[in-house]
Amino acid sequence: MSQNFDLKAIERKAFRSVHQDGLWDIYIGGLLLVLSLMFTIPESGEGELRTIGLALLGVAVLFAVFQLGKKYITTPRMGQVQFGPERRKRKIALGWIMGAFVLVTLGMFLFSLYVWNSSASGQAIDVPVSPSVERLFVASLAALIAGTSMAVISYFKEFMRGYYIAFLMAVGFFFTLVFDTTAPMIAAGALILVPGVVLFISFLRQYPLPPREASHGNS
Repeated sequence: MSQNFDLKAIERKAFRSVHQDGLWDIYIGGLLLVLSLMFTIPESGEGELRTIGLALLGVAVLFAVFQLGKKYITTPRMGQVQFGPERRKRKIALGWIMGAFVLVTLGMFLFSLYVWNSSASGQAIDVPVSPSVERLFVASLAALIAGTSMAVISYFKEFMRGYYIAFLMAVGFFFTLVFDTTAPMIAAGALILVPGVVLFISFLRQYPLPPREASHGNS
């Protein structure tokens, strides 16, 4: 019984250790900075396609950095860990939940962008509430979805810093939508990304490449 408990404790420690590289922080913080571009589109629509293209390119670059970083930086230093069936079930459950969150968030983001542009251009929106109340509602809902989705990821991945990230995401979305400025989202992204970079540098120092990997890298 004690041995089984020790194995679970070791597995949990190994499971949590994969987040020590700061790549999740860099990825999510970068995503917030990229998403802030979407709110710089003027009401005239000038440069809309260019801005959307830059945002999509930014997302692709961030995703590539995250995946390549995990494969070529984190894994060689920490090894490839095979987790038990309980962890695999959590991963599958997270996949289904996040699939639903992605669909809801996408719809919410598009609606938020519509409200943003309509309000900025002075167009009337056929909703029986005042524009300020409507904006507050959309901002609250967007913040709830962003924060909750990150909190769910953090729970299933046992990613403790994720709750801090979830809070900043919620705050960033809320105040960006309420005050018609990208500053809150940029600030939230920076407060997530910068600590991630610090963690990444610390990770490289704390976990140097094993001699064999280092020799391969120099050859």
